[in-house]
Formats: sequence, C-alpha cells, structure tokens
Amino acid sequence: MLYLEYSRRRFLKQAMLASAAAAAPSILSARAPEKVKLACVGIGNRGAEDVIAFHKTGLANFVALCDVDMGAPQTQEVLKLLPDVPRFQDFREMFDKMGNQIEAVSVGIPDFAHFPVTMMALHLGKHVYCEKPMGRTFNEVELMIKAAKKYPKLATQMGNQGHSDANYFQFKAWKDANL
Repeated sequence: MLYLEYSRRRFLKQAMLASAAAAAPSILSARAPEKVKLACVGIGNRGAEDVIAFHKTGLANFVALCDVDMGAPQTQEVLKLLPDVPRFQDFREMFDKMGNQIEAVSVGIPDFAHFPVTMMALHLGKHVYCEKPMGRTFNEVELMIKAAKKYPKLATQMGNQGHSDANYFQFKAWKDANL
C-alpha cells in the first residue's frame, strides 16, 4: 500500500510538471503503479493540453471532466478522447457527486478561478495540480500554502512550463558561468 501511495504522489509531482508525457518513463518501475483517479477542471485550451498529456502517460484513470462550456470548440478534442467520462459544468457539483471517486484534481481554468477549486480540492483531501498563477492575490496564495501545509500527505504542484524550456537552462548555464 505504501508503494502505491508513493507512486501516486510521484505521478502528481513529476508527471504534472512540465510535460507529463515526458515524465512517465521515470515513474514506471518493475511493478506498475495503480492509475490515479483524476478529475480535470478545465478541458479547453491549456486545460486540454494538460488532459492530453496526462492521457499519454497511461497513468491516469479519468473519473470526471468539468468545464463551464462543454460545447466550446476548444473542449471537443478532450470530449472525443474521453467520451465515457462523466461531465460537469460546475466543480462543486462534480465534487458533490464524484468526490469519493476522485484522488487528484487538475485545475486548468481561467486564473480568477484557480483559488476556489484548489481550496475545495485540498479540503476534500485531493491531490492538486494547478496551472499558474496559483491565485490572483498574495492573500489567496498564502491561504493555499497554509492549506497545503495542513494536508502534508497531499501532493500539490503549480504548473510553470517556463522553467522547463531550453531557454531557461541556457540562461542558467550563462549565469553559472558568470557570463
């Protein structure tokens, strides 16, 4: 059991980082981990990119999809990819109906809504991957940090793909070389 919990935490911390598909090989081991029961809040635009990357890892069991506009063109790729996954337009309803089936939540929605979804997920005991920015204000971010500390067994991750691109590593090399 401890191994499975560790694998889930590792999935959430590594696979959700910059490129979930690229992180998958480092997670796999001789004994395949159990799939993470993942709910995705936001399935268009950046949220869709996250869902597709998680799907490519083969380590996620999608249990719920949530987006305020399921009919939008930017959500259609995900809806076709995961046609049998329950769909919701309100994250609160999703948590009410599916909460006991969700282990982790991906938050890929407009910036102003990151805080309420993330806080509800943490208070319900769910691991959280949240796209940047974490919140709109310093107060929101401080409250999120406090919530994460209150639940130390939960994996939390904020997406920041800017630190995984080649330009970041080139700049770091120049800085380290004092150029």
